[in-house]
Amino acid sequence: MKTMSSCLLYSRDEPLVARLIRITTSIAALQTIAEQIELEQWFTQFGDTVLLADLRAPNCLDVIAALRRERPATIVIVLGADRSDPMLAAETLEPFAAISLEPDRREFQTLLRQAVECLLLRQKNKILEDELATLNARKVEHRPEPRTLFSAPLQNFSKAQRNFDNVDMLFESVVEGLVATARVSRAGIFVQPDTISDYAFQAGVRCLSATEQLIIKSDAPFVRWLEMNTHLISRKTLENIADPQERSMLKQMLDSLGAEIIIPLYANGSIKGWIFVGQRSTGIPFDIADLEDLTGLADHISTTLEKAFQYEETALQKALAETVLHSIPFGIVACDENATIRWFNTTAHEILQPDEKEVIGQRAEVLGSRIADLFRRAVANRTVHDIREWTDNRTKLTVSAETRCLVTDGLCVGAMMMIRDVTGAKLLKEKEDQLERASFWNELASSMSHEIRNPLVAIKTFSQLLPQRYEDPDFRAEFSEQVTTEVDQLNHIIDKINEFANPPKPIFQPLDVRKPIEHAVTRIQNELDHDNLKIHLSADDSALQINGDARSLEEGIYHLLRNSAENLANKPGSRINVSVKGRTPERDIGSLYIMITDNGSGIDEKVRDKVYSPFSTIKARGLGLGLPIAKRAVIDHNGQIDIDTSSGGTTVSIILPAMEEEK
Repeated sequence: MKTMSSCLLYSRDEPLVARLIRITTSIAALQTIAEQIELEQWFTQFGDTVLLADLRAPNCLDVIAALRRERPATIVIVLGADRSDPMLAAETLEPFAAISLEPDRREFQTLLRQAVECLLLRQKNKILEDELATLNARKVEHRPEPRTLFSAPLQNFSKAQRNFDNVDMLFESVVEGLVATARVSRAGIFVQPDTISDYAFQAGVRCLSATEQLIIKSDAPFVRWLEMNTHLISRKTLENIADPQERSMLKQMLDSLGAEIIIPLYANGSIKGWIFVGQRSTGIPFDIADLEDLTGLADHISTTLEKAFQYEETALQKALAETVLHSIPFGIVACDENATIRWFNTTAHEILQPDEKEVIGQRAEVLGSRIADLFRRAVANRTVHDIREWTDNRTKLTVSAETRCLVTDGLCVGAMMMIRDVTGAKLLKEKEDQLERASFWNELASSMSHEIRNPLVAIKTFSQLLPQRYEDPDFRAEFSEQVTTEVDQLNHIIDKINEFANPPKPIFQPLDVRKPIEHAVTRIQNELDHDNLKIHLSADDSALQINGDARSLEEGIYHLLRNSAENLANKPGSRINVSVKGRTPERDIGSLYIMITDNGSGIDEKVRDKVYSPFSTIKARGLGLGLPIAKRAVIDHNGQIDIDTSSGGTTVSIILPAMEEEK
C-alpha cells in the first residue's frame, strides 16, 4: 500500500476534478491541488509523480516548464482546449501527452496506466543509478566525521512523564524534549492510537503541513519493514539496506517526512509509532555514535509512551465504571472493614439525602443507625446477606437495602449495600392488592349469587305451592326431596368456599406418586360414568417417589381430570391420557413429570388469561375453583404447572421434585 498519492491533478475546475476522480479510481489514487505554492511544496516533499495539469490553472505553463527542467522524471499529462494557444505552447514543452478537457473514458484510462508504468520504470532507473553511485562512493576513503554529543541530558524528558493524564500534552512534551536534547531543526511523532487504527501525526516542531495530514495504513510496506527489521532508519546508513526497492521506499518516507532519521517506537511488543528528526540546527551531520544515542533516547520515549497508554486505558476504564455506577437506577454504598464509607453513588445520595455534604471517609453512622447496623452485621458475618425494608422518618421514603460482605482471598475487606427507593412500587403493590381483593370479592359475590339463587328459587317455588297442595302426599314427598337436595347444594357451595379459603395443612411423607393419581382417576370414572370417555394411565419404571401429601395431590389431579372430562362433554372418541415419567438421562435429574392430555376443544379464549383465578368460569354451574386448587397443590409440593391449549386439545404439564435415591 502506497504512503502517498501516485497521481496529482492541478486544477480549480470542480466538475473536471470530480469526473477525473471517478475515471481514475481503479488505476491510481488521485490527489487534487489548486494552488501553485501547494504544488511546489508537494514536489519538494514527495518527489516525482504523474501530474495531470489543467492549462487553466494558475501559471500552469510555468509550472510545467519548471518541472521539465528540475524534475525530468515526473510524468506530465496536459489537459486543455484542442488547438488553443495554451495547448500549442504546452506541446512545445514535450509533455508525456496532451488531451482535451473531456477525454474519452477508456482512452484516458489506458493513457494513465501507461503513464504510471513509465513513472515506475523511471523510478527503477533512478534506484539503479543511485546504487551505482553508492558503489563508486565506497571506493573513496572518507575521514571519520568528528562526533558531537548531545548537549542536553536525557532528563529533559522527565517533565513529559508528568503528563500521563493528558496524552496530547505528552506528545507535545516528547517532541519539545527531543528538539531540546538532540538540537535538531525539526522533529515529529506518529502514533497508532489503538490496534485497529492507522498511524497518524500527533505532534511536531517545524513540520511541513503535508506531513501533519499524512496517514500511514497499518499494513503499509513501511510499517511491515519496521516490524521485520526493528531498527532506526537514517540517510547515513541507507546504503546498508541490501534490497534497492526497500532502500528506495525508506528514502521516499524520509523525504515525505522531511527527516534525516526515523526511529521506531515499540509498546507491548509491537510497533506503536515512530519519531523522526530533521537535520541538526548546526548543520553538522549525525555520526554513528549520535545514532546510538538517539536509539537510547527512543527507548526512553517508548517506555514513557507505553506507561502513558496504560495509564490512559486504566483511567478510561475507571471513568467508564464510575459513570456506569453513578447511572444505575439503584443506590450503591461501600464501606471498608471498619465500616467507614469509601464509595457513594449519585442514586444513593438522592435516596438517603444525608445531612452531611461529604460522606466519603466518614463512619457509616453518618447515614443513619439502620444502615450502620446493616454494614457492621455484614462485616461481622460474611455469610449473611441482609435484606431490610423501612420507611425513613425524615424523607418519608420507603427504602429497601441489601448488604453483602466483600471478601478477597478469604479476608473481609468491607461491605457493599444496594439501596432502592420502593415507595412508588409499594404504593402500586397496595393498589394492585386492593384491586385484586375487590375483584376477588366481586367474582365471589357474582358466583355465589348465581349458585345460591338456583336452590333458593326452587325452595321458594315449592314453599309457595305448599299451602295449596299440602294435602297431596306426592307433592309433600317431592317437596321434601327437592328442598333437601337444594339445601345440600347450598351446603356444598359453603364447604367448597371454606375448603378453598382454609385448606388443611399438607402432611408430607414418602409417597409413590402413582397412588394419588390412580385414586383421582377412579373418582372421576365413578362420578361421571361417561360411556364415551376413556382415561388411560401410564407410568414408567423409573423412581417415582416424592415427598408429598397424598390427599392434596389427589385433589389437585382430580380437579384437572374433571375439567378435562367436562370439556369433552362425553363426545364420541373422548380420551384423556395421563402419563407419569421419572428421571431419565435426557431429562433433569431429580424431577417427575405428570402429563394430562385430552382431545377436547381447548380452553375458551375468554378465560385463558385467568384460568388460575378463583371463581373464573364460563360453566353454567360451578365456582371455578378447580384449577386454583390444583395449582396450589402443585406449588405446595415445590412444583411447576403449565397449560398448553388449542382447538385440538389441552395438555397440562406438572413437574415435581423427586426424592433422592438411597445409595
